Parts: sequence; structure tokens; C-alpha cells
Amino acid sequence: MDVNPPPVSDDPESPDAEELGGAPPLDLSPRTARHAEDARSGRSPRAVLAVGAVVLVVIALGVVLFNGLQSASTFFYNVDEAVERRDDLAGDRFRMQGNVVPGSVETTDDGVSFVVRYGGAEVPVDHVGDPPELFGPEIPVVLEGQFVGERFASDEILIRHDNEYDEANPERIQQAEQDAQQGAAG
Repeated sequence: MDVNPPPVSDDPESPDAEELGGAPPLDLSPRTARHAEDARSGRSPRAVLAVGAVVLVVIALGVVLFNGLQSASTFFYNVDEAVERRDDLAGDRFRMQGNVVPGSVETTDDGVSFVVRYGGAEVPVDHVGDPPELFGPEIPVVLEGQFVGERFASDEILIRHDNEYDEANPERIQQAEQDAQQGAAG
């Protein structure tokens, strides 16, 4: 058993190892206060990148949420309310609810034209695209679009026949049924 340590030149970490062509010396000098402060404060490049990535993700989610809420806040008016506010609504996109007046439905090159009635007011509608399958006279509809002059330019028609809607809006259902009966009698 060899009790004598190897010669200094064979030790790659010894101060004279570099002179002999070995690995560079190991830096064992103490760290400065600045290094210790940076480590405690998290100012390392990785920490800065991680915080930057989190900030970008939060901003992206905020933009998506804002856009989603903005499109979900499309205002909803009955025909009579929309007619009352026609000047204020000019150029704004909103939803309008009413009943299709019997005898007013005409197929056009772009879609369909018809008249909706609610609360004693009527508005002519120009719809671009194919109407839903259940669309027809005396059917309660919700239209999405905007006023263009005296007419309502629509690009979406929703047929209102959902039980949840009926339960949540009994006063509108009652008024719509009265308007539909008046339209059939008139």
C-alpha cells in the first residue's frame, strides 16, 4: 500500500498543473457582496427571462379576454327600442329582436329581405346569407347587424325558440306572441 501522495504535477487541480498542460486552475476565491445580492434578489438572467415570459403570457391573456368580452357585449334591443334609438345606434353593431311579419319575406341574390315587428314598431331587414332552417313568417328572431339608413343590415339570424330564453324573458315572450297575433290578424 502506497502511503506517499502522488507528485504535485500529477494533480490536475494543483497550482502548478496549468504549467504542466493540465486543466485550468479552480477558482476558489470568495464571492463578492454583489454576487450574493444578485443571487438573493433573483436578478439572474434566467429569473429575468422567466418574469418576462410570465408578463407576456398575462398580457396575451388580457388581450384575449378583453376581445372576448367586447364581442360578448353586443347590445340587445327590441324592434321598438331600436327604432327609438336609431340615430344613436347608426353605425353601431347590435342585436335586435322581433317577429317576422307575414307576407314580407322575399329571397334576394345575397340572402333574404323581410320586415320585423315588435312593440308596435316595424323595421325592414336586408339579411346577407342563408337564413336558418326554421326561419319564416311569425317566427321570433334575433338579428345581429346595424342600421343602414332606415333599413337593418343583418348578417346573422338566430331563431328564438329556446326554453331557457323563454323562462328568463317571460315579458318578451308575451309581447312577441301578442305582436305575432296582431300580424296574423292584420
